[in-house]
Amino acid sequence: MSIQSLRDSSDGVVAKLIVGLIIVVFALFGMGSITTFLAPVPKVATVDGLDVTQQEMEIEVQRSRRILAAQGNELGEDQLRQQVLDTLVARKLLTRAAQELGLEYSTADLDAEIVSTPVFQIDGVYSPDQFQLVIGSAGYTALNYRNEMQLDKVFGQINSGIRNTAFITDVEVQRLNSLAQQTRDIAFLRVDAEGLRESLTIAQDEITSYYEDNSSQFMTQESVDIEYLEVKRDELLDDVEVYEEDLLAFFQDTKEIYAEAESRRVSHILVEINDETSEEQAKQKIEEVYAKITSTEATFAELAIEYSDDTGSAEIGGDLGFNPKGTFVDEFEEAAYGLGLNQVSAPVLTEFGYHLIKLVDMEAAKEPVFAEVKARVEAEYREAEAEEMFVALSSRLSEISYESPDLIDPSEELELSILTEAEINRLSVVGLGANPAVQAVIFSDDVLLDRNNSELLEITPNHHVVVRVTRYQPEEVMPIADVQSEIEAALSLQQATAIAEEQAKDMVAMLESGSITRFVADKYDLKWEVSSETTRNQLTFDREISTQAFTLPRPAEGNKSVGYAVLSNGDAVVMSVTNVNNKADKESDSDLSRLAKVLGAQQGLSEYQEFRSSLNPDGVVETL
Repeated sequence: MSIQSLRDSSDGVVAKLIVGLIIVVFALFGMGSITTFLAPVPKVATVDGLDVTQQEMEIEVQRSRRILAAQGNELGEDQLRQQVLDTLVARKLLTRAAQELGLEYSTADLDAEIVSTPVFQIDGVYSPDQFQLVIGSAGYTALNYRNEMQLDKVFGQINSGIRNTAFITDVEVQRLNSLAQQTRDIAFLRVDAEGLRESLTIAQDEITSYYEDNSSQFMTQESVDIEYLEVKRDELLDDVEVYEEDLLAFFQDTKEIYAEAESRRVSHILVEINDETSEEQAKQKIEEVYAKITSTEATFAELAIEYSDDTGSAEIGGDLGFNPKGTFVDEFEEAAYGLGLNQVSAPVLTEFGYHLIKLVDMEAAKEPVFAEVKARVEAEYREAEAEEMFVALSSRLSEISYESPDLIDPSEELELSILTEAEINRLSVVGLGANPAVQAVIFSDDVLLDRNNSELLEITPNHHVVVRVTRYQPEEVMPIADVQSEIEAALSLQQATAIAEEQAKDMVAMLESGSITRFVADKYDLKWEVSSETTRNQLTFDREISTQAFTLPRPAEGNKSVGYAVLSNGDAVVMSVTNVNNKADKESDSDLSRLAKVLGAQQGLSEYQEFRSSLNPDGVVETL
């Protein structure tokens, strides 16, 4: 392992990002913006004293719509909102349970995980802009993403704590194993719903009645057209006028960031302290190596290759390269910067173990020369000036957009082009209209109904917009002609399924009254399909048939159990079960051990679900 601290990926990344967001808010809206958060918050539900706010609900509904749309799925508005409400209620209850249990997930670990997440990286390096882009497309801000992620980690502790302590006894394992390996002789008749549909004629009045009774199934999506003004910080970089005297002044003000600090090249030999090596053993070993160095039995590099536990540097003689101060842990760095050239330290104890450190080379601190860093100075100057321009432009856009009846005056004063986007609906997944913040605003009463300009919206910290709705198309029932064939297909399947089920019921009654199986099949012009010694997981026929057949009661010796099931495709299946046998021979200990783990995991999941149910035992959620 390398002993470098890698402090550039420590917990300052997200903190700086959050501070930056706060600064932008204050710069744009002033300290008065804080009062927004003190206003009464509308609620949609309360459970056991915990409130679900309207804002929480709408944000999660929008996010869920986008996820469903991306997956090619769709839910009715009522069903979607109920699922979202159930999820929010569960999270509220779990959050309180975690607080009562004193569970936490450290911000340092959270930051480390965010920084190391590949989707937030560009070329393997964490990028704040990429982070904002990814979470923004999913409907999060930096703050609420961190909060949600931290909650998920705490919920995971509850989940694993319950599930990992679940167990099942050996007797239960043996019993369940016997049932799992059970075999049954299964025979079945299938009534084909598709074949029945061919003989059905759906009357127009049936189609019309279904259309009128289920009009909510045939609604178009409400949609809007928008126009908007946007300010992007990166597009302002080229607008920054650069003069030599300004660069020189900027260089003098920020000179320290271009200076090169003293850098030292060190090598080390590490003996780790771990489960296999105690501190006393590590100290004894490092002292033996130190004795070899002082007696010149071998070179430092040779001993590093032979003894160092830092595999990353051992292969190259312990060389850690040139590094400035602040790179290593304190104990290591204090020793390294206390050495003379080619001098080797006495054993040094750090959190990683014991080290021997050798100073191989030094590079003195270097004062920056303007001519040598001019390109870098110009880039930094442009960034700083563009940031000031961006904040000022955003602030002015916010002011005059609020005061203007449309976007023409802001566009002319700020020399911004009016951009447009059409046919945005609540399921849009591309374009500006897919952004959750934009979605929430363009479908709000203020912007949609009153046709006011929106407030300034933050798409990313470096991208702000003001939007305006130019056209609204409300949701409406599609003409019956457009859905005629869809309704006809649904009704024919519905009726065919009902006929198939009635036939299946009649056949079961005949079999239970003693009719011969062949007679029953011949009456309905069907043929029995037979599967002998069928197991639960056998896939020689539909899984739905197998599942239902294994729910039938065990028949008396020489008799049969009969029943029926309606399959998801509308077919009805009549089943007869005979010769039920549980597996008699014993599994090996290793097989039973694996089964016990699987069953224990299932038991743990069940116990976790029971725990969640216990948080709201009556299942009462008061909707407001």
